[in-house]
Parts: sequence; structure tokens; C-alpha cells
Amino acid sequence: MKILILSNFYPPHHIGGYGMLCMEVAEGLANHGHTFKVLTSQHGVDNPTVDGHIYRFLSLESDIHFYKPGQGLRYPSAKRRNLAYFHQLITSYQPDLIFIWGMWSLSKELAAEAERIFGSRVIYYMANPWPIEPNMHQVYWDEPAHKLTRRPAKMAMRIPARILLRDEWKSVPLQFEHAPCCSEALRTQLLEANVILQDAPVIYEGIDLALYLAQSDQRPISQRLRLLFVGILAKHKGVHTIIEALTLLSPTQLAQTELTIVGSGHPEYEAYLRKLVVDNDLSEYITFHPPIPRSELPAMLGEFDVLLLPSTWEEPLARIMQEGLASGAVVVGSATGGTKEIIINEENGLLFPAENSRGLANALNQLMDDPNLRRKLAENGRQTAIEKFDIVRMVREINSYILNVVKDASPTISQQGAIRSV
Repeated sequence: MKILILSNFYPPHHIGGYGMLCMEVAEGLANHGHTFKVLTSQHGVDNPTVDGHIYRFLSLESDIHFYKPGQGLRYPSAKRRNLAYFHQLITSYQPDLIFIWGMWSLSKELAAEAERIFGSRVIYYMANPWPIEPNMHQVYWDEPAHKLTRRPAKMAMRIPARILLRDEWKSVPLQFEHAPCCSEALRTQLLEANVILQDAPVIYEGIDLALYLAQSDQRPISQRLRLLFVGILAKHKGVHTIIEALTLLSPTQLAQTELTIVGSGHPEYEAYLRKLVVDNDLSEYITFHPPIPRSELPAMLGEFDVLLLPSTWEEPLARIMQEGLASGAVVVGSATGGTKEIIINEENGLLFPAENSRGLANALNQLMDDPNLRRKLAENGRQTAIEKFDIVRMVREINSYILNVVKDASPTISQQGAIRSV
């Protein structure tokens, strides 16, 4: 079967583990006998680029860290080009199925066009709440400028911008006929927001378990509590909560603690975190580490006792949580989204209320005071990963789902020769 994958990011030019998972699933489906092409954004390249079976053609709504009004105002023409690229590729490739992966910062009209042409042969893998989130244009133009001196200019530009970009405030109806979800938490969130998911089984994500289980087999219980955060440095990831929690530890407890923050992200937030460390005299205990290749992640996880997931949003299912559990680290996370679905407090990890630094500090105290609890949580967490997060299982379930969808689907409009030009 020929599959066209539509995604906002694709390795090596991606952010977070979700883009890497897209590649791993695509390659897994290829091992099941399918062929695939990927239509993705130009993130990470200067111009539209063909990289083997990867077509880096699509324009995002704007810069992923700082919305650029000039780029945003040109988005209507960029969106037309995106649709033209999509039509060109389906005309030349003639796929049997469209597999929609990540859509944040891409127009929902691309998904609507896929549904128009391919009907029931469109499958979404839902791993974030993009259907109910405002787009980048709405976020930027509906909010006042952060700096008071810039507010008059932005107010003057808002009316013409809203006129030029008026379609970006219109609802784009999508059918979501086939939309497996990465967690029950995400499925519930979408349904409660009145997204009509017609066929949405939960298919948990997966990792290459062997790489991480090897770390758990050789993990000693250390005297110091070695803490790790891995991820994008953005406010919704809640890294500030960790730093605030460390300020609540006693001097004796702090002396037994070390934190490594691995990642990069929004420049302003990253600067805020570094200042927070300096202002609280925590530089001796906290290390900022640049992002690492994913191939080095298993070994790094093996060097730490605790993986921290302090997200402030309803994170559907953090991939780093799966990797931390499998590696034998104790997962301590905020009780949000998929984290509270997987982590049972004091059974296979610890939970605390989102943005509650006192709750996180108390969890760290528990781990320092009770080595037996640390050992139990690590062992049970490892078993959770084995039972739920095998990439082989995930690909097998997605493959079965795809085969069933195509078996029951009608021919696509494209197969009948009716692709609309733009």
C-alpha cells in the first residue's frame, strides 16, 4: 500500500519526540510491506527541498518561537502553495491512504482537502490537541503586545491584519472519521471540546524498549538524588516549577540533590530559567545541558535516578516518560493529561499538582527519605513500560488499523480522476 504522511515536522528537522516517533512508525510500516512518502514543512531548510522520499515543501504559519507579522500576513499565499504542493504530490504518487500526523502551525484546510479527496481513506494519529487550539495568527493578533511601547502600533495593524487573514478565524470542519488517539486523556479532552471523533481507539505510543531496559538492568541506587529534565524549554513544560521546588528544600536536602536540564527552546523562557537559578543561588546544584542526539538518550537516562515531568498543560502522552520508565528512572510528574493516566501515585511513580512547587518538593523529600520506595517505583515503572510502550506493538496495531480502514473504504476522488486544481 502507498501511504502519504502529512506532518508539520519530520526528522532530522523536528522538535520533541513526536517527530521522531513519526519517522519510527513510518519505517515500521515499511517493514510491513508499505511504501510511503512524507509531505512536511520547510522547518530546518532554506527552500523547498526533496530529500529522498521526504518532501520539505510546506510553509508554517510563522516562526515557531516568535510570530513574525510580515510572514504571517503572507500566509494566505503560502497556504495556497501548500495546497498546490499537496495536489502535485498526490497526483504524481497516487497514494492509497493519507496518514495525518502533526498539524500544529499548518492550516487545517490541508486536512480538509485530504478528506475531500480521499474520504474515509484519511487516518489521523492524534497525539496533541491541535483541533481545539487557536492557530498562531489568532494567538498573536488577539493578544495585546507584550511591551507597552508596541501596543499602539499593534492595535493599528490589527484591523487590516484581521481583514487580510479573516479565513484564519473561521472554523474548518473536519470529519475525523478515523482518528486513533495516543491516550484516553487526549480522546476525552477532544470529545469534551465537541470534536466528533467517529472511530478513535487508544493506541499507545511506543519506544525501542531494549535500548532503555538495558539501562535499568545496571542502575545502582545512589546516595545523591540525581534529577533530570529532558525536553523543550517552554513555559508549558513547567521547568520553572522544578527550580522553585529546589528553593524549598533544606540546605541538607539540597546538598544531596543535583539537577540537569537537557534541552533548548524559547530564548526568552530559557533566559528566565537561567536568571531564576542565579537569583536563588542554585548554580552549584543545577546544570543546563544542550540537546543531545536521541541515540545518546538511553545512556544519559541511565545516569539519573529521577526523571521530572512538570508540564503545566494537559500533555497527552510524553514520550520521555515512556523512556524514563523503561530505563528504570523514577518518574515524578504533574498530574495532567496522559501522565496521570499512566502514573499511579506511589505505585509506579509520583504525582504532584501542576505548577505546585511545594508538591514537587514533597515528592523529592519522599524519594530522599525512602530508598525502598525509589526501588519499588523504578521496578514497577519498568514493568509499566514493558506492558504498554513497545514500538513493535504500536506499529503492529497501527498497521492492522490501516488495513481494516482501507478494506472497508470506497475509492478516492483522486482515483476517479477528479482532483481540483488551485
